[in-house]
Amino acid sequence: DRIPGEVTELFIRDKYRLTKSEAQEMLGRAAREGWAEPKPGYGWRLRPVAKTPDTFEQIYRFRALIEPAALIEPGFVFDQKIYEALHRTQQKMLDGDACRLPSAALVQAGATFHLDLIRMSGNMMFVQALERANQLRRLLEYRTNVNRQRFEVQCADHLHILDLVRRGENLEAAHFMKKHLSGALAAKS
Repeated sequence: DRIPGEVTELFIRDKYRLTKSEAQEMLGRAAREGWAEPKPGYGWRLRPVAKTPDTFEQIYRFRALIEPAALIEPGFVFDQKIYEALHRTQQKMLDGDACRLPSAALVQAGATFHLDLIRMSGNMMFVQALERANQLRRLLEYRTNVNRQRFEVQCADHLHILDLVRRGENLEAAHFMKKHLSGALAAKS
């Protein structure tokens, strides 16, 4: 909140003593991560992000509503290829990657799991809502230390959810997803 919601590249360069290319790279990354967007014509608009524990909690409560609902959507279609890719990644995390990978990679693996699973719902509103929630929380999650032991619990939860969905037990998967997200929020609080 130390800079206004709308800025120019020159403002960023001057404030943070950056070169033109450094400022462009930083603004480009901010745009890719969804918390900045170029204004029509000239300048940049900084979008709101999760900066406080309250905002972060709101995002998790929102996710705890939409993600279980996506699992029981009438248009939900199990995708074997997505299942296999997610299962492989989560198993590798449990087998040791969670101890070795950088925090950002762990956060990304978790986000990919939830987003790919919600894509099976066939409802693009859920997908877009989760993408936006992920954009809002990304900066705060990258700055926090990842609890690697808790991450292993999350991976085990992910594998359980995947197995429920594979067996067609989506209602049980939805209940477990709500419990999983509530546990993740409690651990981060």
